[in-house]
Amino acid sequence: MELNLIILAMICYCMGMIIFEKKRKELIQDYEQLLILKNWYENIAEEVNRSYILEKVEKRGRQLIDQLNLLNANLVKIQEDHEKLQRQKQHDNQAEKEPSLDNFFENYS
Repeated sequence: MELNLIILAMICYCMGMIIFEKKRKELIQDYEQLLILKNWYENIAEEVNRSYILEKVEKRGRQLIDQLNLLNANLVKIQEDHEKLQRQKQHDNQAEKEPSLDNFFENYS
């Protein structure tokens, strides 16, 4: 009877070890799957972060281009006004240098 108990205990022990080893392998596989998912998630998070940064940079770039276009338009307007003032100044200076016909006739008479 004692031998039967020992054999029964050995069978139970072996069965327990087989079940334990099977569960251990399942846990190892689950852990490996979790590592794969973790790496995938980190890669996705990096891509999302990069996309967000690129989107922000593109938006800021468009804003800067718009500001530069506005500045360029303002510069062109200022240059046109400056040229207009220069021509007016030249005309005024030339008018002062040339005697008017009224002055000529007043001096002639």
